Amino acid sequence: MENNENTTSVKVGELEFPPRKVWMKTYGCQMNYHDSERIMSHLSGLNFTKTEEQSEADLVIFNTCAVRDLANQKFYSHLGETKKLKTNADVDPETGLKKNVIVAAGGCIAQTEGKDLISKYKQLDFAFGTDVVDNIGEMVYRAYAGEKKFAVTSWDRSDNYSIETKITHGSPMAFVNIIKGCDKFCSYCIVPFTRGREKSRRLDEVVKDVRRLVEHSGVQEVMLLGQNVNSYGKDNGESLGQLIMELEKVEGLERLRYTTSHPYDVTDDLVDAHANSKKLANHLHLPVQSGSNTVLQRMLREYTVEHYLTLIAKMRKANPEMIISTDIIAGFPNETEEEHQATLKLLEDAQFDFIYSYSFSARKGTKAARMNDVLTDDIRGRRLREIQAKQLEIQGKIRQGMVGKTYRVLVEEKGLSKGVTKWTGRTSCYRLVHFEPETPEQDYQWHWVDVEITSATALSTQGKIIKDHGKKL
Repeated sequence: MENNENTTSVKVGELEFPPRKVWMKTYGCQMNYHDSERIMSHLSGLNFTKTEEQSEADLVIFNTCAVRDLANQKFYSHLGETKKLKTNADVDPETGLKKNVIVAAGGCIAQTEGKDLISKYKQLDFAFGTDVVDNIGEMVYRAYAGEKKFAVTSWDRSDNYSIETKITHGSPMAFVNIIKGCDKFCSYCIVPFTRGREKSRRLDEVVKDVRRLVEHSGVQEVMLLGQNVNSYGKDNGESLGQLIMELEKVEGLERLRYTTSHPYDVTDDLVDAHANSKKLANHLHLPVQSGSNTVLQRMLREYTVEHYLTLIAKMRKANPEMIISTDIIAGFPNETEEEHQATLKLLEDAQFDFIYSYSFSARKGTKAARMNDVLTDDIRGRRLREIQAKQLEIQGKIRQGMVGKTYRVLVEEKGLSKGVTKWTGRTSCYRLVHFEPETPEQDYQWHWVDVEITSATALSTQGKIIKDHGKKL
C-alpha cells in the first residue's frame, strides 16, 4: 500500500525539523481563533501539521482567554492534564518529565501571567503573549534547540500596525483583524491589559488583504475583527464606515460582518454604511452589558440606556431587516434589585434577537475586582436565570416571525438530529437554520442555499431547501 505521509525534514538555521504534529486548543473570542490561524500558518513552515488527537502531538499549544472565568478554569484544568504527556518515554533528569513533547501557552492569560505559569507548571516549556503571535516560529525553534522555561510577553511598541491575514482551514469564511487593543478601560474588563492600546491597519492594506483572500483563497464571507472595532481608523483619519464601503467594491465578496462593537464609538457614517451596503450582514452585535444607568456608570461604559436605545433605533431605521444581539453581565458588584429590574426592562424595550449573558466574575487587575461587593453567588445566579428566561420568552416570539419566509444561508456542516441527517448554516442575520437534504447523498458543504423556514422556537429554526446555488453565487 502506498504511503503518502511526509517524511522530508526541513532545515531551519542549525536545526533539522522532521515532520511533526501540533495539537492546539483555542479558548474565547474570534480574535483568539484568528491568532490560532496565524500560529498554524507559521508552524507549517517548520514542518508541523495539525492533529485533532492530543496523544499524537509533538507540540501542544493552548491559546488562552482571560475574559471569562469559565474559559480560565478550563485552561488550567487542561494544562494540568498535559503532565501525563511527559511521564512516559525519554525523561528529563531535571524535571522528571518526557523531553520530546513541547507544551506552550499563549493568549491573554499568558500575556499577564506567563512567568507565573512557567514557574508553577513543570510541564510547560514556554509562554507567549498576544503581541508576539507572529514570532511563534522563533519560540518553537528556541524550544527545540534546548532552551527551557521561557516567557515572551513583550509589546509591539511601533505606531504602525501591518499584517497579512493567514488562513489554513479551507472554508469560504475568514476572520480579518483590522484593529488591535482597546483604550476604553471598562472597570470589569481585562482586555486593555492583555491586548494593549488601540492600533489600526491602514484601510488600503485591509482592502488589498480581503481582495487577495477572495481571489486566491476562495473566501466569500469576511468577519472584520477588533476588540473595539468601531474605533477602527481613528489614528489614521479613517473609519469603519469608510472601510465597509470600500470592501463593498470587492468582486466575489458576498457577505461582510464585524465584531466587537462599543456603543460609544458608533458613528453616523457607520449607520449610513448599514443603510447603503449590500454586502454588510443584517446583524449587529452591540454589547450593552446592563440596563441600569448607575451600573453603566460604575462599569465606565460612557453611554446611557437612552443613548443605546436611540442608537439601535437608528440602525433599525437604516436597515429594517437588521437584527441586534448583545452581551449582558448579571450581578455587577453591588447591583441592586432595582438595577437588575432595569436590565429586564431593557430586554423588553430593545427586543434583542439573542444575547450572551454571564454572571459577573472579577478579573484580577481591574477596578471592579477592587470594589467591595455585597452580592452572593446565589443572587448572581438567580438574576442570570431571570435574564435568560426573559430573553427566551422574547426570542421565541421574534423567531415565530421567521416562519414562511425564505433566507439565503451559507451551509457550514452536517449532523444528525434524532437520527435524521440535517445540514446547518447561517443566515445574513446570523441565525442558525437546519434543513434536510433533498437526497441522502447530497453534499451542501459551503453551498449557498435558499431555505424556507417551516418552524421556529427560541433556540431552533427548521426549514426546507428551496434552491441550491452551489459554492458560488
